[in-house]
Amino acid sequence: MRDDNCGCGLHGASRRDLLRWGAATAGFLAMGPFRGVLPNAAGAPLPLKRLVIVNLIGGNDTLNTFIPVTLAPYFARRGALAIPEATAISLNGGPAATTRYRMNPFLPKIADLYKEGKVAAVQKVGYPNENLSHFESMDIFSLGVRNGFEGLGLPRTGWIARYAGLYAPTPMGAVSIGAGRPLDFDGATTSPVIVNELDTFKLNDDFGATDELYRLEQSKQLLANYQGSGLRLEAKRAAFVGYEISDQVQTAVAAYTSTVNYGTSYIAQRLRDVAILIKGGFETRVFYTGFGNFDHHSAQGTDLNFGNHAKLLVQLDDAVGGLAEDLKSMGAWNDTVIAIITEFGRRNYSNASSGTDHGHGFCELLVGGKVKGGVLGSDLVDADLNSEYLAYDIDFRSIYKEAISQHLGGDPDPVFPEALEKSTQANFI
Repeated sequence: MRDDNCGCGLHGASRRDLLRWGAATAGFLAMGPFRGVLPNAAGAPLPLKRLVIVNLIGGNDTLNTFIPVTLAPYFARRGALAIPEATAISLNGGPAATTRYRMNPFLPKIADLYKEGKVAAVQKVGYPNENLSHFESMDIFSLGVRNGFEGLGLPRTGWIARYAGLYAPTPMGAVSIGAGRPLDFDGATTSPVIVNELDTFKLNDDFGATDELYRLEQSKQLLANYQGSGLRLEAKRAAFVGYEISDQVQTAVAAYTSTVNYGTSYIAQRLRDVAILIKGGFETRVFYTGFGNFDHHSAQGTDLNFGNHAKLLVQLDDAVGGLAEDLKSMGAWNDTVIAIITEFGRRNYSNASSGTDHGHGFCELLVGGKVKGGVLGSDLVDADLNSEYLAYDIDFRSIYKEAISQHLGGDPDPVFPEALEKSTQANFI
């Protein structure tokens, strides 16, 4: 393609094609119009409060993650799928000590953080009128609205998109790493960046090896000098900011050093990417990432010899433990809250295939230097476990609202405009 007015190859392309040209080759998708605000990474962690969301996709079995070891129905109804009390990690120590619960044996690093008083286990998190479909429930969590947008008189947008538009309106203000294109970012009026992984986050216009750097600089100069209007000007801005973000991210990747061993799993590398951006001095307030395969209808297992759940928890533990250690070393631990979520919990009993089916309420773990550790929300009792699955008592949106108002700093009501059925608060900050 050729543009006779500017010579920068933008003529005749659709808006989608233009934005793809400017952004997708960097491994990210910028959503919404750019406001002309260029990134300016500080090269060291900024004094900002941050929220890191880790989504365990598929419906994590939190009864086998944070285990109610004093409740007889847990063992009676789960049989061989129950985690033996003797192998689970005791939490009877530290400022948040409890004898009612133990941590899964494959979460030793998170258990240590709990015993430091830096992990809140919020019981019975969910939303009203539960939906047991993965896709519907994930949409509810992403949109932050249960009953639709029609009655609110608002366009359909993701909650992170709404937050970014109000409080983090720069390209790096809210970032998704390695989670595809989350609905949480849908409808953004800003330009939150979505990237697969930082190591491949670079613009390469397929020029070939010869004079590549020279040609990239020439492309950037053409974009900087372009004086068009309309869609082509928007594409120019997208491409120009894309180059700037790419350059600064690659500078942060190259400058990052750490003695922390995150492990080699997918989620470990994504949380390492989070650490790179924080240490690089980007202004990101909300990070979103996650990994899947938590839908264990069969062969769920309780250890590393059988089933997949334990293996996934090992990956989670290494990743979260690694990020916590890294944050402490760079002085950002007290500024960061890590929220470990899932779209729903599992049934209270095992099924005929040695697995668990879709449930509702779950235990959300919140990790961070300023987190009020301990078991929060309503304590589990026998009646809870004698039902089909846990009901909800704390709306997941109330946790986000508390994170916004008490941690990130801002009014959460425009981000979550729908009235909540229950007013129970976690009070984790």
